[in-house]
Amino acid sequence: MKWKFAIVSAMMAAACAQVTVQVGGRPVGTRGVLNLNPGAGMLESCVDNAASSRVDCTPSVNSAVLVTHDTEHSNENYCNSATQNTSYTCRLPYRPLASYLPGMTFLLNVDATCAPSCSLNIDNLGLVNIKRIDGATDPGGALVAGQPQWIFYDGKVFRLMGGAATGAGPAPTDSRRDVIARRVIGGMEIMPYAASITLDVTAGDLHKTLTAPAAGNSTINAGTAGLPGQHMWIIVANDTVSGKIITFGANFRSSGPLAGVPGKAATIQFVSDGTAWYETGRTGNL
Repeated sequence: MKWKFAIVSAMMAAACAQVTVQVGGRPVGTRGVLNLNPGAGMLESCVDNAASSRVDCTPSVNSAVLVTHDTEHSNENYCNSATQNTSYTCRLPYRPLASYLPGMTFLLNVDATCAPSCSLNIDNLGLVNIKRIDGATDPGGALVAGQPQWIFYDGKVFRLMGGAATGAGPAPTDSRRDVIARRVIGGMEIMPYAASITLDVTAGDLHKTLTAPAAGNSTINAGTAGLPGQHMWIIVANDTVSGKIITFGANFRSSGPLAGVPGKAATIQFVSDGTAWYETGRTGNL
């Protein structure tokens, strides 16, 4: 009789040890052991809590797979191109991008102004053209070196989501889309005098150099050919010792060297068609 009782007790204990597991209210099985497998991006850590007669399990996130909130809002989408040309290339700082998907947004910072067209390659997924917000027009200078802009992928191209100009807002325009403003004052770049001077066309509309008495003649080269319709002026202030000859080199189309007069200044004006700077006038002996 005792052995019958023992068998029944063992059967009841085994039955009590069985656990029915459900997921979303639907049974997945009844077993004596529950095994927790880590999933994609999820980790499980369990310890035997003898004092409370239980096993405590704590899930966690694998940050190498799933981005955290702080990482997402830090620099997850920052795309910095240092190619020094308009075929921009960058790598995302958190992990490589798997593919371009419509609606993706990135904060793009470049070291070369997009004039007139440009493209972007993120994590070696291939070059994609960059357009203005309409998805069809080339940036044409709207993406400026050192001025980060938000872009988004529409499935075919990257679109600029805003202008790069600073200030309280865009200037008003008339019916012809001409800008209406009280006045616009361009910046002035002071160029140290040397045998070869590189003029930064993004540093302002006015560029000035003062010749050095002990130095010789000089050649001024434009860093780029500029944007179509862009104007600039150059002031050359000659020292009082000797007249210097200023030649206009790379990216310039001038009427010839500028012959300086001791103690006098000269101005020369250029306009760009996007391929070169063309001289439109000069005044000497000022």
